[in-house]
Amino acid sequence: MKRTQIYLLESQKEQLDKLARQKGKAIAEIIREAVDMYIVKHDKASEDHILATQGLWKNRDDIDSQKYADELRNELNTRLEDKA
Repeated sequence: MKRTQIYLLESQKEQLDKLARQKGKAIAEIIREAVDMYIVKHDKASEDHILATQGLWKNRDDIDSQKYADELRNELNTRLEDKA
């Protein structure tokens, strides 16, 4: 585990103290649980955004999606090679 220091509003600290007493846990444990939930929620939101774009161009006949993707990959590879 890694120690860190955070600043809380007084009202946040009071609510955490109250919650810790109710649950019989240390404030640090409650904060770790909250951080875990935040990370899971954020990762899920990112995944949802990616999945929402699935098949976005499937009915478009004015775009060659494979050619477009290949061009993007080639540009990225060129930039990565230039940095090496």
